[in-house]
Amino acid sequence: MSLRRKIILAIAFSLMSCLGSYLIIYKIFSNLENQLYEKCRIEAMAGARAMSEIMYFMIKNNMISKDDIFDENYIEIPGTNPKKYMTRFTPVLSKWIQGIEDQFLLDTEVEFAILMDKNGYVPIHNSKYSQPQTNNYARDVIYSRSQRNFSAYEGIKKILDYNGDSAHKELYKRDTGEILWNIGAPVRLYGKQWGSFIIGVNLVNIDRIKNQMLVLIIITMTFILAVTNLIILMMIPRRYDTAAEQDAKLME
Repeated sequence: MSLRRKIILAIAFSLMSCLGSYLIIYKIFSNLENQLYEKCRIEAMAGARAMSEIMYFMIKNNMISKDDIFDENYIEIPGTNPKKYMTRFTPVLSKWIQGIEDQFLLDTEVEFAILMDKNGYVPIHNSKYSQPQTNNYARDVIYSRSQRNFSAYEGIKKILDYNGDSAHKELYKRDTGEILWNIGAPVRLYGKQWGSFIIGVNLVNIDRIKNQMLVLIIITMTFILAVTNLIILMMIPRRYDTAAEQDAKLME
């Protein structure tokens, strides 16, 4: 086999090895990403089921009326910034669901877990995001998120539009600056879609793993290319040494 053909085969093998390594590492990352989604999808569906059962329980025990639970008359609370609203179901529902919402935050990858009605209204947020407003907008937008309406955000609207039997995922740029996954499952009541239970998933671990995978890909490809270059360099001297020996014999 000629030297040229050997070099071409070495380069082709190197490129195929690089591609194979990339695909294997990418597959590993995709599996980790899918595992995170599947875990949070199940959490969102469990949350939606729990919220629906709580509302049925409250109506059955005359804690709130069916008309009140479906109230869509959002009354602005004066002097709030960001704006907050009150409905007929806000006071009663808030007492029952916040503790359940907070349980989902035991998962360190969950940034928030909330019940939201079909119009984007959140009667009560998680405890750490339900602090009273302080007239400091930069602080309040982060820590005072109860009784607000989030329907203006694309990553929220698409979740609320989903009416399937599982959960739906959307990339969500939060007004606090983070980019999260929103994974939401419909909350149904008396055959109607009341709203959604939404899990906000922070992507810190995913980004960290992604960076580690990128470094691993670079190191692997660098190693493969270095070995390929070494093989090629080992081929070339042999060719020249053989030719030099033949010339020396002819001169004798």
